[in-house]
Amino acid sequence: MKWNGLIIVASILLILLSPVLFRKRTISLISNGNVVAVAKRTYVAPWSDGKVDVYVGDRKMFSLWTDIFDGPLFIYPFADGQRYLCDFDDDTAMLVFIVDFRNTNSIGSASPTWPADGYLRSCFVNLSSNVVMDTTGRVRIPFEAEVKEMSSNVETLTESELENRSFPFNDLGIYRFYASKDFILHDIKTNRQSVW
Repeated sequence: MKWNGLIIVASILLILLSPVLFRKRTISLISNGNVVAVAKRTYVAPWSDGKVDVYVGDRKMFSLWTDIFDGPLFIYPFADGQRYLCDFDDDTAMLVFIVDFRNTNSIGSASPTWPADGYLRSCFVNLSSNVVMDTTGRVRIPFEAEVKEMSSNVETLTESELENRSFPFNDLGIYRFYASKDFILHDIKTNRQSVW
């Protein structure tokens, strides 16, 4: 009887601690079949504020704020290793933005036209800068060509491949719940008109 009680207590503790012990902490950011960068979540309890750090080698490029309800769903690295398109679940919107490390002179003077809705564009601009930390990169709205490139690449991934390259929106350690491919594609569709 004593062993049964210990096994029950140990099982309950394992279940309660699994969101901390077994949560997904690292993903590879892949472009054209090559690992461009690595994203790592901090080792904190999932119910407190934390961050996701994006590294190229040993160099930290930027961090994204996260907590139990909010954080990046998918980070798409461009092949140049200088731009990262982030699909971010925020309290008030599904944000889509770029962290850009290119020289501003190489970007040109064109303004992004995606999404077409001006209110939605201003929401992305205002809210995305609140979730990006520790960076020398510029936070901006993606150009339509960048959104289309990400969309084309996501469409080729299986659900399993997408899960391997994504952080779960709900990570209970043993059970993880990911945004589906359709959900990610909805966030970056060319005619998007809603903050959700």
